[in-house]
Amino acid sequence: MGLRHLRIVLTVAESGSISRAAATLNIAQSGLSTQLRRIEGELGGPLFRRRPQGVVPTELGVHVVGRARELLDEFGDLISTARRLAQPAEPPQAVALGGVDNPWVPLIAAHIRERLPHHEQLTYLEPSSQAVLELLRTEKIALAVVSEFPDVGPPAVREFTVRDLGTEPVLIGLAPGHRLAHRQMITLEELAEEIWVAPGDRSDGLGLSLRIACERAGFTPRFRYFGADQTTAAAIVGAGNAVGVFAAPGDRCPGIALKRLANGQLWRRTRLVWPAGSPLAGLAEDLDGGAPDWRRPRAS
Repeated sequence: MGLRHLRIVLTVAESGSISRAAATLNIAQSGLSTQLRRIEGELGGPLFRRRPQGVVPTELGVHVVGRARELLDEFGDLISTARRLAQPAEPPQAVALGGVDNPWVPLIAAHIRERLPHHEQLTYLEPSSQAVLELLRTEKIALAVVSEFPDVGPPAVREFTVRDLGTEPVLIGLAPGHRLAHRQMITLEELAEEIWVAPGDRSDGLGLSLRIACERAGFTPRFRYFGADQTTAAAIVGAGNAVGVFAAPGDRCPGIALKRLANGQLWRRTRLVWPAGSPLAGLAEDLDGGAPDWRRPRAS
């Protein structure tokens, strides 16, 4: 078993059929079927149930798909981080912030510019909190913004000083004309038959968190759109082609109806993290006191 076998399993799961997966992978359908049987033999059981309209994961398949996506994401983080670390260190007079795709990042970056106007400021956006923390450990950045989602292992921050910036609900985006758009709150169970936009490459664990929450609600989300950022995802949802999850303020997702989940199944916790001796430690500690116009980002 290797990474390419995990990519095959994910492609079949995301495509929903052997024929579409074969076209995506640019191999013959018979060849893909043979490879899939070998993978299933290696893992000890069938990963998919074959149906006339396509394939659906078995219980074993759901487990393998979830873990495979996690492993491939971690491998992608390894490549991205290695390339970043191979670059020359930034000049010592620069102050650097790192984070994931989170509304807190531009707000904190603006605050740094106000407090340290004579320092060159750098901001690194990474696809995962693990990648951001690796930049912190290697002193590429002085301050990190990281996220945590339910059912996904939180990033390890024990060696750092940590400040909790709060927990906010992850919202479900619907087209304005959707059957549930008039409701104040909805449940995941009501979305079991919907087509979904998969969280983008910088979702930092939100995709896995969503999949686990949906499986707990009794279904596997039918992801049919992949690689979209929040703006593109909002356009797809607004056109009525799918539903999606949004961990951003409403003004970044125009044209859609954002709904809370009644039982709080999905949320995002944001933390500010810095090492001992960070040049931004003082700024991080007195963020509220030093920024009278500070506003916590809220989803509308």
